[in-house]
Order: sequence, then C-alpha cells, then structure tokens
Amino acid sequence: MAHKHVLIALALSVALPACAGRKAVWSDGSAPTDGAGTPDAAASETSKKSADDHWNNRTSPDEIRAAITAWEAAVKANPADLASLISLTRANYFLADGYTRGDDKAYLALMDKAVHWGEEAMVVASPEFAAKMRDGGKFPEAVKLVGKPGVPAMYWYASALGKWAKKKGFAVLVGQKDNVKATMDRCLELDELYFFAGPWRYFGAFYAIAPAFAGGDLAKSIEHFKKSLELQPNYVGTKVLWAAELATEQQDEETFDKLLNEVLATPDDVIPELKPETIVEKQKARELLAQHDDLF
Repeated sequence: MAHKHVLIALALSVALPACAGRKAVWSDGSAPTDGAGTPDAAASETSKKSADDHWNNRTSPDEIRAAITAWEAAVKANPADLASLISLTRANYFLADGYTRGDDKAYLALMDKAVHWGEEAMVVASPEFAAKMRDGGKFPEAVKLVGKPGVPAMYWYASALGKWAKKKGFAVLVGQKDNVKATMDRCLELDELYFFAGPWRYFGAFYAIAPAFAGGDLAKSIEHFKKSLELQPNYVGTKVLWAAELATEQQDEETFDKLLNEVLATPDDVIPELKPETIVEKQKARELLAQHDDLF
C-alpha cells in the first residue's frame, strides 16, 4: 500500500496543475442575483409547493427530476432564494447517489449540477464569502466567512464535490481535497449534527479514502465514524460508508459484513422523514455484499 501511494504521489506532481476539472460560479464575476429583476414571490411559492410535493415522493427518480424542475423555476422567479438553491443541491446529489450509480456519465453530470447549485447557495448565504472569492481569495480561507445559515449549502456542496472528484479520478480528488475539507471543517464547527451528524460521517470517509501523504488517517476515520453513530445511531448511511471505505481499506471482512447486515435488518422507516434515503442505503448495502469476494 505504501509503495502504491509513493507512485501516486509521483504521478500527481505532473497531474495536479490541471486537475481542478471545473469552473466555479464566482470565477466569471457574476452572481445568482446579477441582472435579476424584482422577485416574483407568487410564482416562486407556487413552484416551491410543487417541488415539495414531488420531493415527498422521491422513491421515484422521475419525481426527483420533477422536483428539480420546479425548484429551478422557483430560483428563476427569485434568484436569491437560498432554500431553493439548497434544495437543488441536495436533490441533484440524491438523484445521482441514489439512482445513477451505474451510469458514470449521468452520475457526473448530476453531481456537477449539485456542486454548481451549492456554489450559488453559498454565494447567496454569504455575500462576504462571494466578495472574497471574486477578489481572488483562497477558498479555504473564504469559506470561513460563511455563517450557520449556509451550513446546508456547504454540506451538500462538499458532499457532491467529493463524490464528483472521486469519480473523475484520483488526481482530481486530491486536487479538490483542500476545498472539500475546509468546507466540511466549517460545517463541523458550526453544526456537528447537521443531516444526522453528517460532518462527522463525512470525515470518517475522508480520512479513509485519502492516502497518508494527502491527510489520510485510518485512526481518525474510525474516530469520526464512531462519533457520527454515537450522535445519530439510526442513520444507516454511516454504516454503509464505513463498510465501503474504511472496512475495505483495512480489509476487515468481519466489520464489513456486520455493518451491512445491520443495515439490511433496519426498518425502512427507522427515521420516518428519511425513508427514501434509507431504502437507497439498504440497496447500496446489498450491492456491497454482492461484491464481497472482489473487495476482499
């Protein structure tokens, strides 16, 4: 494993300068509200109501797509609508993560959209952050200006950016790691319980995935996964992520099997408002168990 990481490090010395892979919304100096007229409150609220109705049926990919279309209409009517921007970030992420895992092209396109909407949301949540980025500031410093109302935007942005970068390839993943880590550090600082202890869960995966030279630390991974489960034991996605990233890295078959079978034994409605997400995580658990012999 160490030898592999040395080879990767040597390769990255050439690859990293061109690995960013996408252009952020603040790079061209525009903002979601630039050029916008007076917000159409009535049209915005109608669209948001439609989006919420579709989102409540998000066990269907078509319903998620309909919700996304409606939230896009809400943002068109009111470009500074932070709640709709956050919802677009989460919805594109969930559609990708839940329903397009076997289609790399669709998955990457949706995760890229999620990142885009997350950027828009952070700009709206913190004009100070937006101004610093447009003035050429460094993202890891600028994101510290985003306050607690921007935690959902930051969380879904970082979640989408991390998965987009991982799918794009190792060089892109390492190239984006500082931005991702700084964003989730800010989430952890402001609201450790957001989305069922999501920041703790995220760092469990982060420290498992990253090689040692890029900040990886399996002891820290275990610590963060355990903390997330301590705070929110019923959120099964933590166990799936632990099995997929840490248990496979450690080649710990016993923990892998134990965690995933616990997930499968969990009722779909263990967290009533997250039944669709729980169903998706249980499907991921089945897929991972089916890959057992290839992973160990």
